[in-house]
Amino acid sequence: MMHDFTIQRYARIPVELNKEGVREVAIITDTGVEPEVAEALAAAAYELGLEPTITMMVRRPVHGLEPTQVVGLGILGAELMLFATSTGFAHTDAVRTALKRGCKYIGMPEISVATLSSGAATADYAEVGRITKAVSDLLTAGSEVHITSELGTNITFSIAGRSCFELSGVFRPGTIACFPDGEAAMAPVEGTAIGAVVVDSSLHQIGILHDPVIWRFERGRVIAVEGGEAARCLQAILTAQGDSNSWNLGEFAVGTNPAARHGTTVSEDKKRLGSIHLALGDNLTLGGQNKSLTHLDGVLSAPNLWVDGKLVIEQGRLAL
Repeated sequence: MMHDFTIQRYARIPVELNKEGVREVAIITDTGVEPEVAEALAAAAYELGLEPTITMMVRRPVHGLEPTQVVGLGILGAELMLFATSTGFAHTDAVRTALKRGCKYIGMPEISVATLSSGAATADYAEVGRITKAVSDLLTAGSEVHITSELGTNITFSIAGRSCFELSGVFRPGTIACFPDGEAAMAPVEGTAIGAVVVDSSLHQIGILHDPVIWRFERGRVIAVEGGEAARCLQAILTAQGDSNSWNLGEFAVGTNPAARHGTTVSEDKKRLGSIHLALGDNLTLGGQNKSLTHLDGVLSAPNLWVDGKLVIEQGRLAL
C-alpha cells in the first residue's frame, strides 16, 4: 500500500502542474513500461476532475521515431498528452502537429515505477524552475559555447540567435515539458560544432556507460565515433534506424534538477544539476533546422562550460 501511495503522490505532480485549461488527457504508454505508471497517471487525472484515456503501443526501438498513426490521431483530441513511454517523442512530427493544435506535451521517456517514486520526481519543482530560468536566461543571451572535461572533451559551437527552453515540468506555449524534469535546452547553430565530445555518463539506446563513447565533430557533424562496444552499438543503431541528419549536433542542454541521480536512466541522468548533454539528430522542436528520424542524447558527468568566455559549470558544479 505504501508503494501505491508513493507512485500516486508523484504521478499527480505533472498533471497538477499542467491542468489549467485541460479537460481531456491522453496517456500514451508502450509495452516496455510497467502498466502501473499509466494507471497512476490516469487515476491522478481523474481525481483532479479530468477525463483520461490510456493508449498502449508496441515500444519503439529508437528515441525520436514516430508513434503509431492511432496515437498520432488520438492525441489531437486531447488538451494534455502524457507520453509515459520507453523512448522519447518530443522530436516527432506527430507531437509537433499536436502542439500546433494547442495540446500540451509532457514527455516521460524511460519512466518506471522506480523513477516515478524517487530521485528527480521528488524535487522541489519551484526550485527546479528557478534554477532552470537562471540558466536559460544566460544561455539565450549567449553566443559561443566551449565545453571541456578531464576525459578529453573539447568542443566549441555557436548558439547565437537561438532561444533556450526552460524545461522544468511546466508546459509553456511554444515549448515542451517533461517529467521528471530539469534542464535548460537549446538547438546549437547548425554547422558550427568543431572538436571532440567524450560521452562518459550515459547514452540513449545504450544506457549507463561503463566505457566512454567519443564523438568527433567537424562543421556540426560527427565524422568519427570511437570507443568500445557501446560505440559500435551506436553506429549500428543509427545505420539501421537513422538517416544522414542523425549524425548532426541537434541539442545542447544543462541539467538543473538537484534531486536527479546518476545510475538509473538516461532520462534522469541528463537532468542532474551541473551535467551537460548533447544530442545527435532532430532539433525542430527546439527551434533548430535539423530534421531527422532520430534524436539521441549523450550525457557528460563532470564537464566544464564556458559561455562567451564566462565559466558557468566547473567539473559538474554549476557556478551561477
